[in-house]
Amino acid sequence: MWLELHDNNGPIFVNMDNVIHFQRVEGQRRTTLIAFAANHGAGVTLQVHETPNEIMEMLWEEQTAD
Repeated sequence: MWLELHDNNGPIFVNMDNVIHFQRVEGQRRTTLIAFAANHGAGVTLQVHETPNEIMEMLWEEQTAD
């Protein structure tokens, strides 16, 4: 499932099926995501402006829309 999130450069699209971990950046309203990049065999770290709660709400909305 793809979500439109935002980093310092604007919108980015993240395949949440590949995200293996996400957590709030302490003291900030940001989230660090770690996604597994199968074609590289490694993890990719992203930092987005959305909070973990906002991301969970977006995931829930996508699941209930199907």
